[in-house]
Amino acid sequence: MTNRKIWTKIIWIVLAYLLILAVPGQLLLALGIKGATGVSWQMGFSILLTVLFVWYDHRSDQKIGIEPEPKRSLADILLYGVFGLILFFGVNFVGTLLISLFFGVPQSSTNTQEIITNIHKAPLFAVYAALIAPVLEEIVFRKTLYGLGRRLMNPVGAALISSLLFGLAHNDNRFLIVYAGIGVVQCWLYHKTKSIKVTMAAHIIYNSFALAVALLLPR
Repeated sequence: MTNRKIWTKIIWIVLAYLLILAVPGQLLLALGIKGATGVSWQMGFSILLTVLFVWYDHRSDQKIGIEPEPKRSLADILLYGVFGLILFFGVNFVGTLLISLFFGVPQSSTNTQEIITNIHKAPLFAVYAALIAPVLEEIVFRKTLYGLGRRLMNPVGAALISSLLFGLAHNDNRFLIVYAGIGVVQCWLYHKTKSIKVTMAAHIIYNSFALAVALLLPR
């Protein structure tokens, strides 16, 4: 596989990801569909586009000659997913402690607050936040930016770049170190298991747990 093919896939995956994030919302805004109805329609479009995105990623792997991932049992995937969850808690604790030491005690994540607000407006957003977003992000930041990026540069450099971009994508600079740290853990999990399904499982479990706790806590 040539570097040109690798760059081509990286560019197309990133562009497709950005379009999935931007197009549904802008289209509905142009049509004047707002509020809870707008959020529900936006999530519906995003879910459909994500299915097409996963299909495209799989087809492009075949075309440029990327070897299929080793098969893992569901139990194995879930076990690593729970292990990832534990590591995420550790990163969250250390990251929040560092933020507190240098910048004062942080408030709750703006990103999480926005997600909870959207879920209260349109419950379908919970499906997007817990399931669809992790699938999208793992394909973009781990499988593509890290997995293909390490074929173009030092693997550590690819992990740091993809993790920093992952943190910035959450649009919450106060917790950038936490999100980036989780990204590094995910890169390690992907390197260790050679399975994007494992990192997807860890991400889905973590997001689902975090959302459940946030929704159950009094507002």
